[in-house]
Amino acid sequence: MPEKEMLQLSPSRISDYQQCPALYKYRAIDKLVERPGLDALRGSLVHLILEKIFKNAPSDRDFLKAVSLTNECWQELVQVEPELICALDEKIPFPLAESVEISQERLDVLFEEVKTLVANYYALEDPSRIQPKSTEELIEFDLTDDLKIKGYVDRIDESPQGWLRINDYKTGKSPKENFSSKAMFQLKFYALIIFKSTKQIPKLLRLIYLKDSQILTYEPTEQELDLTLKKVEAVASQIQRSKDTNEWPTNITKLCDYCYFKSICPAFTKS
Repeated sequence: MPEKEMLQLSPSRISDYQQCPALYKYRAIDKLVERPGLDALRGSLVHLILEKIFKNAPSDRDFLKAVSLTNECWQELVQVEPELICALDEKIPFPLAESVEISQERLDVLFEEVKTLVANYYALEDPSRIQPKSTEELIEFDLTDDLKIKGYVDRIDESPQGWLRINDYKTGKSPKENFSSKAMFQLKFYALIIFKSTKQIPKLLRLIYLKDSQILTYEPTEQELDLTLKKVEAVASQIQRSKDTNEWPTNITKLCDYCYFKSICPAFTKS
């Protein structure tokens, strides 16, 4: 028998499957390429700026310095992923067939939007007073021989006493109160990985929303992380069942209108 492939789960892949198993298949199994979205591009740019600013000495982390990194970060992103420019103009064919120039005027609009989000970050905290343990760190743990959990953490802080704080930047608006628990799952997932890897429970989880300058915080407990583990294992079991049976049901919701794969989804292509 062929060796069973290890299932690797991140918060985004779990979210995909819970939203719609077919969406998970398109992204994780078929690995279909999606046209980049403007919100995601804006978010990537802000994340890279904040990652770079923390590489500077604390005295060299002021707001103007951060904003001055915008064009450098843009060039770095499109060098790695040229298709990102498609997010700036719907008329650009995707996937890219040839090199395309984006007007400076359009870039200026993007950069101004990014500047506002970065300014909102600086209004929430002073990066010169923070010395991160890590930024954009890949953390992972093998729960079993068949299941790995992993993810990239925007920033992990460590206090002089040794306790950890997990931070995640969001460039959208903070969720309404009844959706805050769902939003915090991502950081509970990261806390679970750290707990399994080090036996240390992070002291504080922080979702930093830059669109409306809000910070959601949560203090996880071992009991909470055990519940998170059970949720991860349940979703992993469902995904494995779908893989074994090759059954990937569709789940029709309002989110379908924003799904890149709607044009090939069997729920919308039936005659």
